[in-house]
Parts: sequence; C-alpha cells; structure tokens
Amino acid sequence: MVDADAPQASTADTSLSDEDTQPATKRRKPGIIYLSIIPPNMNVADMRDYFSNFGEVDRMFLQAGNEEKKKTEKWKKKKRQRYTEGWIEFKSKRKAKAVQQLLNNQPVRGKRRNPYYDMLWNIKYLPRFKWAYLKQRLEYEREVHRQRMAAEISQVRRETDHFIKASEINKKQKKKDKAMKKNRKSEESSKTESADNKNEDKEENSIKKNKKADKLGFVFKQKLTEDEILSKKETRKMKDEYFKNKIKAKKLNREEKRKKKDLEDKDLLGSIFVGTGN
Repeated sequence: MVDADAPQASTADTSLSDEDTQPATKRRKPGIIYLSIIPPNMNVADMRDYFSNFGEVDRMFLQAGNEEKKKTEKWKKKKRQRYTEGWIEFKSKRKAKAVQQLLNNQPVRGKRRNPYYDMLWNIKYLPRFKWAYLKQRLEYEREVHRQRMAAEISQVRRETDHFIKASEINKKQKKKDKAMKKNRKSEESSKTESADNKNEDKEENSIKKNKKADKLGFVFKQKLTEDEILSKKETRKMKDEYFKNKIKAKKLNREEKRKKKDLEDKDLLGSIFVGTGN
C-alpha cells in the first residue's frame, strides 16, 4: 500500500511556463506614404476602406481644399468635402513600401461610373518620417494662419478707426461752415442796414443844407491865400523828408545786422574747419 501522507513531486517545478516556450514577437515599425492627389468625392472613410485592402491602416490625415472655393454656388450644391493631399500611416513599414510600389502611377479603378475611375495615384513613401513631424508642420501652419488673421483684423480695425475719425472731422467741419455762413449772412445784413442808414443820414444832411442855403440865399466858399498854400506845401515837404529818413534808417539797420551775421558765420566756420579763419 502507498502511504497517503507521503510527499508527492510538484508539477509546477518540472513543467515549463508558456511564456518561456513562446518566441518574442518583434515590434513592427510603422511606415508613412504621401498622396499628392486625392480623387474627388472620396472622403476619409472611403480612403481607409480602399487602402485597408493592402495593409492595416493606423492613422490618416487629409488636407482640406481651399476655403475660397466653398463660397461658390457649385461648391454649395456638392455635399462632400474635397481634399488636395494626404498622409497615411500603415502599421507595417513593408506594407507601406509595397503599396507605393503597387499603386504609384496606377489608375484608381473601382466602379466605372465613378469620376475618379481613370485617375492615377501619385504616391511616395517617406523614409524616416514620423507622424510627429506632420503634427509639428500642421501646428506651424495653424500658427502662421492665426498670425495672418490677427494682422488682417488689426489692419481692418485701423481702417475703421481712421474712417470714424475722418467722418467726425468732416461733421465738425460742416458745422463750422454752416456757422460761418450764418455769420456772413448776419454781417451782410448788418452792413446793408448800416449802408441804408448812412444813405438816409446823407440825404437828411443834404436836405438840411439845402434848407439852410434856401434860407441864407447864396453860400460862397472863400479861396485860400498864398501864405496858406505855401505853409501847406512846406508841411508836406517836412512829412516827406521825415518818412524818407525813417526808411533810410531802417535800411542801414538791416545792412548792419546782415554784416554782423556774416562775421559770426565766418568765425564759426573758422573755428570748425582749420585754415579758414583769418
């Protein structure tokens, strides 16, 4: 009989683990291809379905078309987004190279009614290219676009501010012109009233003189004597000589000032440049 309490050999020590028997799997390196042309009416899902037939697709990025074309009526009628270029990352580097060799410069094919049936693929394999580089490029382009938009917005704000200031100045100028016109009209009316009043005063004075003349009869004005005429001539000569002497004195003062300035300039030049001074 076999003793039940006798120790038995453990199977855990003799049996090998499954992990030691399985070979270590190599980590596959991803590969990226570049598409310079994307067929029209093909979106991200269509591209993934198409390329998944040749290998396992990991990540994909398609660059959208120009935003200015979206504003046209033809673009509004079409629901699908158009893409200009794209990057596709395969999980296997060999698959990416094989796709480039198989499909480059080959027609897209598919259904004959598709508009891209006869289009040719333009594919290039990007060696030593990482997905992080693409992210950096996209971030750089976004930053450039943001800065450009900020510059355009600032330019538009400056233009609007300038327009507002110019309109305010124009309004003030119009108000000033209106006020000047009103003042001119009031001045002209006051001048006409004063002229009318003067004419009335002259008429009244002439009427009074005529009345006096009628009362007195004839009014004779006495002529000047020779002495009075000579005295007037002498006073005129004295005034003329006085003004002539004033003018001469002013001319002399100006000439003296000019001479002084010329001398000062020569002294300055002589002090600056050697050999010019006396």
